[in-house]
Formats: sequence, C-alpha cells, structure tokens
Amino acid sequence: MVAVAVAVGVAVEVAVDVAVAEAVVVAVAVAVRVAVAEAVGVAVAVAVAVAVEEAVGDALAVAVEVAVGVAVAVAVLVAVAVAVEVAVVVAV
Repeated sequence: MVAVAVAVGVAVEVAVDVAVAEAVVVAVAVAVRVAVAEAVGVAVAVAVAVAVEEAVGDALAVAVEVAVGVAVAVAVLVAVAVAVEVAVVVAV
C-alpha cells in the first residue's frame, strides 16, 4: 500500500511538473509572439510615417517649385508689359 501510494504520489508530482513546464513553455511562446508582433507593428508604423513624411515633403517641394515658377512667370509678364508700354509711350 505504501509503495503504491508513493508511486501514485511520484506520478502525480511528475504530471504536475510536466504540466507546469508545458504551461511555462506556452507562456514564453506567447510572450515572444506578442513581442515580435509589437516590434513588427512599430516597424510598420515607423515605415508608414517615414513614407508619408517623404510624400508630404515631395509634394511640398513640388508646390513651392510651382509657386516660384508661377511668380517668376508673372514677374516676367509684368516686366514685358511695362517694357511694351514704355516703348509705346516713347514711340508716340
């Protein structure tokens, strides 16, 4: 009886140890997966932010370039118009 009780006690202890070890392995695996998912999420968020910032920067640069081009074109047209008016006044 004592031997059976000891054997059952040992078997239960081994089963509990195995269950705890499996639970720890699962918990570690879940923690690693969560950490990897968070790291990937942060990396994706940073990549998207950089891409958006670059796109906005490019769009802003194009807008400034167009605005400067238009301003220069208007200034040239005004200068030409003034020169024509001066030439007409001088000719008359």
